[in-house]
Amino acid sequence: MTFRPADLHRQSAESGYVLAQTALLLIPLLIFAAFATDIGSWYVQGQKLQKTADAAALAGVTQLPDMDAAVAEARAVAIRNGFEDQTPGDNTDFDTGPLPQLEVTSPRPGTLEVAVKRHEQSFLGRLVLDGIVVERFAIAEFSDAVYMGNPTSGLGTGTISPTALGLPNDQTWLALNAYCWDKQRGDLFASGFFSGADAGGARTCGPTPGEVTAAPQAYANPNFDPDAYVFVVKAQPKSPALDIALYEPGAGCTEPENTGDSTNSPRIHYRIYGPNLQTNHRRFVDTNSPIAAGLLPGDACIANSPNGDGWWPVATGLNAPGNDSAYYYVQLGTRNPIATDHDPADSFWQETGINNFSLRTTRNGSSTLCAFTAADPTCPQLFALEWLPLWRELPSSEADFFLAEVPELHRGSTMTITLFDAADGVSNIQIADPSGQAVPFQWRHADRSIANMTGSEYLESTFAAGTDTCGWAGTFGNPCLITSDYGSFNDHVVRIKIEIPPDYTCGGDCWWKARYITDVAPGDRTVWAIEMTGDPTRLIE
Repeated sequence: MTFRPADLHRQSAESGYVLAQTALLLIPLLIFAAFATDIGSWYVQGQKLQKTADAAALAGVTQLPDMDAAVAEARAVAIRNGFEDQTPGDNTDFDTGPLPQLEVTSPRPGTLEVAVKRHEQSFLGRLVLDGIVVERFAIAEFSDAVYMGNPTSGLGTGTISPTALGLPNDQTWLALNAYCWDKQRGDLFASGFFSGADAGGARTCGPTPGEVTAAPQAYANPNFDPDAYVFVVKAQPKSPALDIALYEPGAGCTEPENTGDSTNSPRIHYRIYGPNLQTNHRRFVDTNSPIAAGLLPGDACIANSPNGDGWWPVATGLNAPGNDSAYYYVQLGTRNPIATDHDPADSFWQETGINNFSLRTTRNGSSTLCAFTAADPTCPQLFALEWLPLWRELPSSEADFFLAEVPELHRGSTMTITLFDAADGVSNIQIADPSGQAVPFQWRHADRSIANMTGSEYLESTFAAGTDTCGWAGTFGNPCLITSDYGSFNDHVVRIKIEIPPDYTCGGDCWWKARYITDVAPGDRTVWAIEMTGDPTRLIE
């Protein structure tokens, strides 16, 4: 084939056209490639900003209701994560101030929102765009505590007459050990000492935990905490004013509803706090002064109580919260929190034994309990905040008692139940869901030595609760914790972990129960606690 000059000229022109077109197309392709790289970088930086906002919100919300402290904590955490506000002293210039910026607000009680934004540079695409502003936010909530107790506004109502209560009693007494008593008798916190009395059956206790002027073999309870037991009273929106009272018939009384206290049982000291509109309960109690405090009489009997019914008012006419929920707190102990001299000769330091009692909250002027339901939405609620101290009389070989309310919002979470010294005379313990079905769980000892409850958690056994038979009183095949090995559980802390199913539903009744199985009818002095995965804080947005 022969090429003519015109053909060569046309081919050269076409080649030039292709080169020109390729060059023109290459520019946007390079820009797109540059932006793809920059977008990837912006995405990574956005993830870092989100983690910063999450961490700052979760840390700051724990300081509520002190907003200044919450802002300070959120900013400090952001700085530790490499993000520092350009104008840290101003929380109002998020939209107008120089970047980077951080804003901390509280959209509603118990929540904290942290918003962060920063200018992220463009690298390969700088000829077209020098960068973008990346903004992220997170909202954290201080979760309300798990309600430990029962569905009524009374707690530890023992064998008090249902007619007097207005609702059935719960067959369980609240209980506190005396300061000069032993932790190994079932109270992890209130007892000042660990081991038994001297050979003569007595010890001389002083005002300092662990100070013993006799019985040198008795030593301090390493978990002693006179402020451990706090009970929460929740006043509902538009609730009427509330009263709080303690049932304390005393020791040596002959009334039918006597709690069975020993003759030298300790006096109860109380402190009342509130009102609080947040759900950060422990912080409120620890950072505020009580609105009332007192000491119940040591010679209390039903006939000596103000109304002759065994109930001793500790707070009356507590203000209604209006359109929001409000919380009041009852802190109880057996070591005098209001004494100023701490006289070692005071008989208070020599009190021994266990005090069993009840606590209730009622509408102002009423003496009967109620239950918070859709039919009674203004009924106050009462629950133990962190630890529930109990004395449990077992009337039969199998007995249930209310443990905690677990609403459906906890589906997919892990529930951890901590129990101390829950083994006296009991063959096994089951945990039942709202339907009454015993659920599978795994358990661990939380201590290596009964003399030191602060040891690290460890696995005592590979016990598979779901496969154990526990064949007692018709419970064959149900998952349970065998506690008949008294030495392994007496005076020990045990943690039970239960996986809440992702499809968990409970309708209007979300109360879980503990079930004791035994061949006798013993009494059990114990302390329980419950927490859910993510408590007490969680991200909600």
